[in-house]
Amino acid sequence: MEVKKISLHDLVQLGHKVSVDLFIRSQDPEIYLAEAAVRGERYVVTTDHGQRLMTRSLGAIKRALVGVPYRTATLVHQSSYDEMIGNPVAGQDLALEMPLKI
Repeated sequence: MEVKKISLHDLVQLGHKVSVDLFIRSQDPEIYLAEAAVRGERYVVTTDHGQRLMTRSLGAIKRALVGVPYRTATLVHQSSYDEMIGNPVAGQDLALEMPLKI
């Protein structure tokens, strides 16, 4: 499956025309990745140089996205605790989701 990408610049421009929902994925304690849903399509947000937008703090990713007009923003944290201690990975998605203001 091909991952769709959108640059931060293009996301800002598109956000003025259509509704954008932002998703901040917390992979590890210090890795935050940005994704966006636009017209029902999910995109990873990239820098203007084509690299995936990633920061080491929630504050930094919020600052990077401050210019994006958005309808909702959600922090999605997926814990890798079970995997780290050798337990089987849960059969269902146990991601913690909480609303954010950017």
